[in-house]
Amino acid sequence: MANLLILFQADTESTEQLALAIAVGAVEAEANIRLRRLLLPGAPEIGHKGYGKLQPADLLWADTVVVGLESTDPAPPELNPFLEMLHDLPAGSQKRVWTFHAAFLGEPPTAAQSLVLAASKAAGIRSLELPQSPFATPEERLGAMKQAGRHCAQPAN
Repeated sequence: MANLLILFQADTESTEQLALAIAVGAVEAEANIRLRRLLLPGAPEIGHKGYGKLQPADLLWADTVVVGLESTDPAPPELNPFLEMLHDLPAGSQKRVWTFHAAFLGEPPTAAQSLVLAASKAAGIRSLELPQSPFATPEERLGAMKQAGRHCAQPAN
């Protein structure tokens, strides 16, 4: 059974909904999940509360890490704890990472996504490639994210 850590930066409920859709897809594929919101101290809670604070044990536990971003900023400060934890991962961890941006599920990746992917690669985490494209309706987006969750829950090859 795969362990999927879903991190998301969200000031709006739309990113939270996409992260939850990924979680549903992963659970449907019989994966274990942990959801963690990336936030600055003092940021308001959204939607559901109590995702918990990202801990190094979360990253060690995960086979696949999904990072959802709202910011296109090349270095959103909410990412700092995650980026710092990447430095402490043991070598040869065989983990995978996938990123998505809340407003656009297409290519090319935003500067923030590129930062996550580059830092993950430097830590020995390989990028998981999933087809991404813009969708016409919110239902299509949520369906695509559930499918992404199912894909992320599959064992690494």
